[in-house]
Amino acid sequence: MKIRKSIWIIPIILIPIAGVYYQLNKNKKELNSVIAFTARQIDAIPVKIETATRSTIDSKIKASGILEANNQLIVVSETQGKIIHLNKDLGDWVQKGEVITKVEDEIVTASVMVAEANVEQQAKDIERFKRLSEGDAITKHDLEKAEIGFKKAKADLITAQKSLSNTSITAPISGVINQKFVTEGQFLSGGMPVFEIVDNNQLKLHVKIDGDDIYKIEKNQNVNVSVPVFSNHIFPGKVTAIAAKADQAMNFSMEITLNNTGGLALKSGLFAEVEFPVQLKDRLIIRKECISGSMEKPQVFVVENSKAVLKNIVTGISNDKYIEVISGLDEGSRVIYSGQLNLGGNEQVKIIE
Repeated sequence: MKIRKSIWIIPIILIPIAGVYYQLNKNKKELNSVIAFTARQIDAIPVKIETATRSTIDSKIKASGILEANNQLIVVSETQGKIIHLNKDLGDWVQKGEVITKVEDEIVTASVMVAEANVEQQAKDIERFKRLSEGDAITKHDLEKAEIGFKKAKADLITAQKSLSNTSITAPISGVINQKFVTEGQFLSGGMPVFEIVDNNQLKLHVKIDGDDIYKIEKNQNVNVSVPVFSNHIFPGKVTAIAAKADQAMNFSMEITLNNTGGLALKSGLFAEVEFPVQLKDRLIIRKECISGSMEKPQVFVVENSKAVLKNIVTGISNDKYIEVISGLDEGSRVIYSGQLNLGGNEQVKIIE
């Protein structure tokens, strides 16, 4: 009786065990299936691409420099004597030709009077000699000598008159008195500086442009100039000169001219930045997001035969969104711009929208 009872108990115990085994085995197969499916999915890394195309790319070339006055010079004395009057002071505006300094002129005025009298006398002597020459009272040589004396007297008069005019020192250009080197009552000698005049009505900005960019800029091209002290304000300028020869650093000098008009008055000596708008046509371009690595050694992933192939490229001009590809890519190349972080090269990829 006890043996029969034990035989019935064994099947009852084995049935649940078999059920558990069956369920575990089923779960294992499903797990393996999921793993295999996931592996297949990982084998094809999802990426987004764009096609390298030829188009026009707009960009900007930037440079900086110091604003300079179009006209600025130091007025020097061409005479000597005591300064009897200074007509202008620091910060005053002067007009071209206006008398800015007066030097004593009594002695020079006397020299002019003597020279005038000498010219008058020489002129009378020539008239007298001509009459005498007609009657053979004097030789031809005496008449020629009188004529030479008359020319010398006129030359002396011109010199004296020039010396007299030099006692009134005038402004050679219009502008503002920026520096004063003398005081009233001071003795002035020839070649001594008197004033520095600066004309800021037109300003020059000299900048250096890299040799790679020089042919992208043209003379008379309009540009935008910004000055940090006048934030959020753009000053229009124009390219007025481009150097014909590069310096030792392979940079070209360029001159920008600004008309200093309007409510904001610029001053020479201020730091300024210039932007040259550049438009290049028929250039092979891609999105900047396509670049993998640094801009110094740019690389991109290209889809070829469903695989990501890493390529070195040479880039050119760029803007906020696009970059020019000079070499390394062909037109129509399918370039990856999203998903590169999962790539190292030669992985299977799946293109997604």
